[in-house]
Amino acid sequence: MKKAFLCALALGAFACSKSDAGGAAPPADSSAYGANADVAPPQQFAMAGPMGQQAPRGAARNYMRFEPAVIVDATGFERPIGAASLFIPHGWRTEGGVYWASDFLCVNGYNFLWSATSPDGSMSLGISPQAAWAFASGVPASPQPGCPTVAIASVRQYLEASLQQSMPGARVLDYRDRPDLVAEVGAKPQRTPMPMGEIQSWAEGGEILFAFQQGGRDMRGTSAAVVQFQKMITDMSSIYGNDPTIMQMPQQSAMRTESVNAFAHPGFVATAPNGQLNPAFFEALRKTIKPNPQWAARIAGHNAAIGRVALEESRKRSAMIARSNEEISRIRQETWNAYQESADRRAREFGELMKGVETWSDADSPGGTVELSRSDHAWRLNDGSYILTDDPNFDPWRDLQLEGRRLEAVQ
Repeated sequence: MKKAFLCALALGAFACSKSDAGGAAPPADSSAYGANADVAPPQQFAMAGPMGQQAPRGAARNYMRFEPAVIVDATGFERPIGAASLFIPHGWRTEGGVYWASDFLCVNGYNFLWSATSPDGSMSLGISPQAAWAFASGVPASPQPGCPTVAIASVRQYLEASLQQSMPGARVLDYRDRPDLVAEVGAKPQRTPMPMGEIQSWAEGGEILFAFQQGGRDMRGTSAAVVQFQKMITDMSSIYGNDPTIMQMPQQSAMRTESVNAFAHPGFVATAPNGQLNPAFFEALRKTIKPNPQWAARIAGHNAAIGRVALEESRKRSAMIARSNEEISRIRQETWNAYQESADRRAREFGELMKGVETWSDADSPGGTVELSRSDHAWRLNDGSYILTDDPNFDPWRDLQLEGRRLEAVQ
């Protein structure tokens, strides 16, 4: 149990029970994906009789025997429940399941660590743990509680980093995209406009082929996973550009920031001696994985409850940020008002510099009016800044995602 927990703590660690395995998987030379790109499931999958039925005397023993296996969640709910099932070769030993621990706070308190190993210990397959992380540019990253901050920006980087975490010294031999895995998850790219930027969501599926040594034996393995990314882009250049109290513009990196949160779904890993790893065979086994609808419903309820708490905390943080921004805007406006009230000479020089001004009604300004550069239309934004335009169709929310109201010229 301790070994399972320690292995799952590594970012994207593979199924860390014995990665040696063995048994009856059809041999194949898979030093690169291209060598087996067209390998079909072997003949042994097409069986005329019951799975594993004893062949008649003199008949060819051209069959493989499989048995169902259940990945059990023993402690997450009031009683043990199967989380998923799949078929494995007959006689393979299974180990692990779904574990719950405070160490898995990053992924809502639970994680997968399950494997099946052949009788002779030369082959294995397993479910690799789920993982989450965050990174950002221009601002501190905001990962989920317990999650690391690490700049892993693609599924390929994730798989390669996970391999080095779980199998130091292993070598990546090849990589291929797996859009079919993304389709299985049902993730689709999305872009959501925000008042000062946008949120982008997308998913990537991939698989690596790797080599490693085990007990002096040259081994091969594959690892596949899907990673979902959510990027929040914040662009405050429009606010800074329209604030008359700012004398020096911040650096571009301070005006545009990006923060990314990523989640890796439980993956699939398989290992075998060099020359005996058949990707098509293990892919056929992977496709037999079926989640238990009852467990899926219970875990969805658990995740939703966690999500509601996280959303409430996010709302609190957003409210704090909004209050802070309002305070900053208030201080800026008070400073600007003081300048307007006490500096007649500055106002005259400002008007001369602007080569003509227009007086606009503004109930929020001292005296109820404000002098701005001559223009056909003027808007006061909610942050205290002003917009001047000759476009009669200009709308601050539509064009800048900023709220404001139109000013009327004083006749």
